[in-house]
Amino acid sequence: MTAVLRLPRPLRRETPIAVPDPGVVADVRAVIGPLAVFIVVTVFLAALLLAGFHSVLVDGQFEVDRLQSRLDDGREQAQVLRMEVARLESPSRILHVAQGRLGMVPPPERVYLPAVLPGDPAQPIPAPVGNPFGTLHR
Repeated sequence: MTAVLRLPRPLRRETPIAVPDPGVVADVRAVIGPLAVFIVVTVFLAALLLAGFHSVLVDGQFEVDRLQSRLDDGREQAQVLRMEVARLESPSRILHVAQGRLGMVPPPERVYLPAVLPGDPAQPIPAPVGNPFGTLHR
């Protein structure tokens, strides 16, 4: 027969677990539930608001790109028109059209009129004959 002189010692010391009051646990759960719902709804609304702002930015950038395209087209058209005006105003073209289509020819000699200065006593300007402000008959 075997006699036990003492009880075996536990290997580790157990710390007592503090059991919270059931009323406190219910109060914490009552606060955490609505708080979690509020956080989820807030995150969803923030994402929705961010998507709305992004949509506005994309729409504005589309409008800016469209206006930039119109501006570039207008500048290109203005450059084409400037080149056309320069071509039409060239003296050689005007001379060619005057001689070809209009039948004009250059004069054999150029006659220069003398300059008459108003108020010059050496060369007075003659007065007009008749009524210069009368009605013209054609």
